[in-house]
Amino acid sequence: MTEHSHEHGHMCFCACTNPVVTLLKEDLFGPENLALMTAGLPDKKPEAVQPAPVVFTGGIIRPMIDGNADMVEAIGFAEGRVVATGSFSFVIGEMDARFKDEYTVRKLKSRQTLLPGLFEPHIHVVFSGLMASFLDVGPFDGQNIRQGYDKNWVKEALKANLPPESDDAVLLANGLDPALLTPYSKDNFKNIDYTFLNDVSTTIPIMVISASGHTVYINSPAISKVYQKNKAQLKKDGYTTEKEFEQKGRGLLQEEKGLLYAFSTFKPQIMKLAKENMSKNLDAFFAEANSRGVTSMYDAILNKEYLDYLKPYVNSRVLPIRLGGARYCETSTELPHLPRYKATEKYSDLYFGHVKVVSDGSNQGLTGYQSEDYACPPETHKAGIFDFKSPKAYSELIKSIMIDKGWPIMVHANGDKAVTLTLNAYRNALKSHTGSPLRNRIEHCSLFSERKQLDEMAKLGISPSFLIGHVGYWGFVFKDIIFKGQQLDGNEKVNMLDLCKSALDKKLRISLHSDHTVTPIGPLRMMEQSITRVMEAHPPGYDFPPVLNADECLTPEEALRAATYDAAWQCYAEKWAGSLPKGHFADFIILAEDPLSMAKDKISMNMRNITVEETWLGGNVVYKHKK
Repeated sequence: MTEHSHEHGHMCFCACTNPVVTLLKEDLFGPENLALMTAGLPDKKPEAVQPAPVVFTGGIIRPMIDGNADMVEAIGFAEGRVVATGSFSFVIGEMDARFKDEYTVRKLKSRQTLLPGLFEPHIHVVFSGLMASFLDVGPFDGQNIRQGYDKNWVKEALKANLPPESDDAVLLANGLDPALLTPYSKDNFKNIDYTFLNDVSTTIPIMVISASGHTVYINSPAISKVYQKNKAQLKKDGYTTEKEFEQKGRGLLQEEKGLLYAFSTFKPQIMKLAKENMSKNLDAFFAEANSRGVTSMYDAILNKEYLDYLKPYVNSRVLPIRLGGARYCETSTELPHLPRYKATEKYSDLYFGHVKVVSDGSNQGLTGYQSEDYACPPETHKAGIFDFKSPKAYSELIKSIMIDKGWPIMVHANGDKAVTLTLNAYRNALKSHTGSPLRNRIEHCSLFSERKQLDEMAKLGISPSFLIGHVGYWGFVFKDIIFKGQQLDGNEKVNMLDLCKSALDKKLRISLHSDHTVTPIGPLRMMEQSITRVMEAHPPGYDFPPVLNADECLTPEEALRAATYDAAWQCYAEKWAGSLPKGHFADFIILAEDPLSMAKDKISMNMRNITVEETWLGGNVVYKHKK
């Protein structure tokens, strides 16, 4: 059975079958390079520091026990775990019973807020570390859309980072997002080509990966190198001369075939960056997560190549993050190598809870699989891309993973047609499932063809994890350009995006995720976007920021639960993370103010900026805000 119809053409850039790893995995993560990338890692994990017992009281303490946001008077920690929560007298009594004269009492200030550590339920660790070595020309400045993000800004950023000229010089960049370039226009998707990059340099090769990962943009010097490296094959493609390749191809290399031409040409430079920077990039990645209140994260694809690097890295240090993830099954040929599912009973530094399958691409990259063509259709695959030869092949793979191997599954599905096909595949597989209920998920779960599909998700026990940045960052562009004038189930199509409140109304447990590198790390920001649904990328002229489908706004309590308790549940981590009952890890954060007490009119663009004053993991401080 061959599932794939176009060799992973979509490159959805949620690090699911991304071009760098897909095309270079044999080299980049081969034995020789792995040895070089891991050469500086310690051979032995250091001993963890034994934390001192401590009681917190005062301020606002919300342990989120059973997902309830009620406050308690005090909470006590010792030996890296929660000892007791409740009244001050009760907690002191419990601490005295075991740790008398050993603990300290710390009183929080009136607005300081202690919460469970926040949970990122869909993120890409190794890929984030790899991309951190490329120049970022994406649309984000911190957690906000970059002011003045236009073609001129991109050009100036590239110019400022040009390397000195040499035989192997190349500028590698990533994150260019035509959807968010101002002024917003459907023409942005096609007007960036080699002439645009030639304005940056006509002597130094430049290779820029689009934010969707669907396209690589190259300038004339890069075109020359790519043509010379791949001349025989490009001639078979119809480019008889380098000039013809430049003028007809316009420096836009698309799909895996085109991407391979670029990456194979500049493979040595990419590999050099990985060898030099991977470990320090991952250290910085986890540090940034801690600074935004994250204590747990779940990697949405842990393929063999990632794991070959990640396992030595994890075994070499005491992580400041709890880390789990999903194994990846791309085709039926990988099924024999997939171990049978064994439920996670206790925490380990790298545990596995799901198998990941990718069904389509990216809506803002015009590759999410839709039931009709995009309003600004790409030159090919005008309705997006389905990642399998047929719905039957897709359904058979889902069934084999679930029934033959026993695994819960998390499926990447963005477009409404992809979500429909995913529900069909789940329904077919679950007919044969007789074991304990599985926490099957749909990742992004962006668009529903019909609202009644939520009823089916509830019936089948499938929970959604929403990439809520689709609403906050791209909502206006979806509304005004990408899905303009389109309908689904009698609604404006964009109003079917990320139906968070409707999912809760159907008793589904939801989570919110960043899909980093697609959007910035930041559960407080994701909570904010789910509460307000403000479309941040709107043109000037609005008296009030526009809101996308206010009926789908969450309450602050619902958003916090999605970022803690229910995210941990989705990721099979609820026995140690997501809340702070007795016996759970002492993983918590202290915020400068309570996100649940913010005035409603102050939440937008502000909740994300609440200062994370401290982040604790296992009773030890792993981050402290510098005032």
